[in-house]
Amino acid sequence: MNIKRLENRIDEAINIREKGNLEKSRLLFESIIKDINKLLQKDSSKELKNIYATAMGEYVIQHRLEGGALYRKALKLGEDLLKYDRENKLNNPLSIRAVSNTLLNLGAFEKAEEYLRQLLPLYEGNSAQIGDTKAHISYCYFRTGRVNGANKLVDEAIEDIKENSAKKKYFSVWLSHALLVKSLILNSEKKVKEALEYAKESLKVAEKGRIKVRSNQSKDVIDYLQKELRGNN
Repeated sequence: MNIKRLENRIDEAINIREKGNLEKSRLLFESIIKDINKLLQKDSSKELKNIYATAMGEYVIQHRLEGGALYRKALKLGEDLLKYDRENKLNNPLSIRAVSNTLLNLGAFEKAEEYLRQLLPLYEGNSAQIGDTKAHISYCYFRTGRVNGANKLVDEAIEDIKENSAKKKYFSVWLSHALLVKSLILNSEKKVKEALEYAKESLKVAEKGRIKVRSNQSKDVIDYLQKELRGNN
């Protein structure tokens, strides 16, 4: 089984997960990780270890999306993966994201920010992924009361993502998230109409990219903001 085949299987599982079929994607990730572990018994190359780190990082995202009690399991998996990454000097960004984004789900925003900042040097020269990371840091700012900084940073994030020097296949995931963060920040500043426009744009991007999870998040924000507007009239 070659590396390219493993990468294609991971991409397939990601696509199925983003379309909302979490049960099927979980089984696919578990199958991929099982196969990689078998291969690692015979091949200890850094390339294969990096594929393992990527698969495990995506598997942590799987746990986060399923939510509930799985958040704690996701954090433990993420911490173990980051330890594995550092022991093998892989510098795989997903190893850090496995921890940072789970901490976001758990509400540990200041701790998550520390890990997110470690990602920026790893994405040097990759504007879209730098932008995506900035959007997550902006959300940390927002949730810890640093609204002005959050607003400025998320604008930078959107601009960086639209420049898009990274892989285009994740463009919709990154941009729809950044737009949604911008919407939340604007709403906190009582700019509800502007917030609604950004939420609608997030939904448009998510639906174009067929990202069911983000589409549902955007719809929830739109519904909330529309109720806010009706209440203010």
